[in-house]
Amino acid sequence: MLIGHPGGAAEGPRPVVVLADPWAAFGSVIETVRLFRLGGMLPDMVVVGVGYRSARMDDIMRLRTRDLTPTAVASRISEDQPATMMGGAGRFLAFLRDELAPWLNGRHGADPGDATFVGYSLGGLFATHVLLTDPSAFRRYAIGSPSLWWDDGVTFAHEAVYAAANSDLAARVHFSVGELETLAGRRRFVEQLPPAARAIAEAEDAADAPVDMVADMQRMVELLRGRGYASLELESEVLAEAYHETAAPQALSRALRWLYRAPL
Repeated sequence: MLIGHPGGAAEGPRPVVVLADPWAAFGSVIETVRLFRLGGMLPDMVVVGVGYRSARMDDIMRLRTRDLTPTAVASRISEDQPATMMGGAGRFLAFLRDELAPWLNGRHGADPGDATFVGYSLGGLFATHVLLTDPSAFRRYAIGSPSLWWDDGVTFAHEAVYAAANSDLAARVHFSVGELETLAGRRRFVEQLPPAARAIAEAEDAADAPVDMVADMQRMVELLRGRGYASLELESEVLAEAYHETAAPQALSRALRWLYRAPL
């Protein structure tokens, strides 16, 4: 786990930003917060990255798949990724809610009752899952390029279950996705790679077909807006000229500013 804040003594209770995948995003989030603080665009806050001890990417990928997915998928089970290493989103949420939040309370001035979750890709899938199963776990959600394709779109079924049982959803939520996170965009991306990397990408796409993540995000946003939840504040953006591999910095900047009502 990594913890950071803009520096200096706390000015008061500090809102908390919790993020998945700190191996990729912690530096970006904490430096973005510090930079935006210079212009008075964000409050004094504590940034918490929840990750793993290993620095090996194969370990990290297996562990994040375990923690950030809501279900196990039979077609993805392998020797390296058994069923027990998938579908752990509920356990991960329980850790964030029941262990991390109480531990954080007051440390570095943190107020875990005023928390934002930042998730990208599988982290965005996890964030959407939390929004639809325990929305009060966080006040705000920054959901970037969510992997809503997981398990044949099981999260859409979770959305329907939530809507059938609830008349409101109290949260402030920013969804985003790269404009080029489509089938055509993926082809454009792969065609520009160096030969060796292109061959690897083409083999990966042949084994696991790309999906239209723009359509998936827009479908989820339309469903949520169509429910008429009075307490749901919802924004969505398609980020111009961005692939899945490049959208994250834009998604972070846009989400933090919108969630905290800073200039866009």
